[in-house]
Amino acid sequence: MEITQLRYLVSIVENNFNITQAAKQLYISQPALSKAVTMLEKETNLPIFERVKGRLVDLTTDGHLIYSHAKEIIQHHEELSSLLKMRARMGEGEVLLGIPPLVITALFSDFLPQIHENNPKVNITVIENGGKTLEDMVRSGKLDFCVVVSPEPFGNNDFIEIPVHESEYAIFVAENHPIIHKQRIDWVDLNQEDIALCDESFKTYHLFVDYVKSQNIKPHSLMTAYSWDYLFASIRKSNKITFLPDASQFIFNMSGVKMIRFDDPMPWRISFIYRKKNSYTTAEKYLIDYVKTYFAKSN
Repeated sequence: MEITQLRYLVSIVENNFNITQAAKQLYISQPALSKAVTMLEKETNLPIFERVKGRLVDLTTDGHLIYSHAKEIIQHHEELSSLLKMRARMGEGEVLLGIPPLVITALFSDFLPQIHENNPKVNITVIENGGKTLEDMVRSGKLDFCVVVSPEPFGNNDFIEIPVHESEYAIFVAENHPIIHKQRIDWVDLNQEDIALCDESFKTYHLFVDYVKSQNIKPHSLMTAYSWDYLFASIRKSNKITFLPDASQFIFNMSGVKMIRFDDPMPWRISFIYRKKNSYTTAEKYLIDYVKTYFAKSN
């Protein structure tokens, strides 16, 4: 199954199964698109489309599964293509740095303007995404540098790690939540509670889910979202609990929201990592030195 076939499938669905309209959007002939549909079903050995009198009208159960994955694959393919094109244009004075959204607001809001002001020749392109996604990207060589979130040291001998910041995770709830009377909470207090978390692209999601599973703690429900602002909005109007770094209290509007710390908190440990190499460009060396100096002062 090729990326082109997946694009054809998505286009057909998004054009309400109108082959003629989808073909125009894809800049191919209608017979060519119809043939591609037939070949896709033949290659997968699965009926992908439901038909009425030969016309496509919907997706089968397998078709919905393929369509769902196809959209994700196309998105990742486009992101990778864009990233590779960006790297191809990069010169000696450019580096790619991945930083999670909340971390960039909490710790790097002054860092990035200052480094540009002190050395305009160093061009840092920041890739902002969930910590889990960025960690995968730096491991695979798609990023030069990455800021990672972890309760423990990064622990990979192929990388150099510079500690940047350490605080702790806490929970945030509406000011009328039943749990609000507690000054501090135990992890077991989360049993049968409704939890709202950042989605699976963020490291925080995996840290929370893995830990509560290891402790046999079973939330009543688990809602996820990409937007941190949406998480705060959702807990203000419900009995949901969200799990975030304590630094969130200085970033988001805390009106109607209260932070409660854990008796046994999970550390929110932020590190700057980069792969070990025999040599680094001038821009890379400058960024490494600047990180060491800047965060030595702030800590």
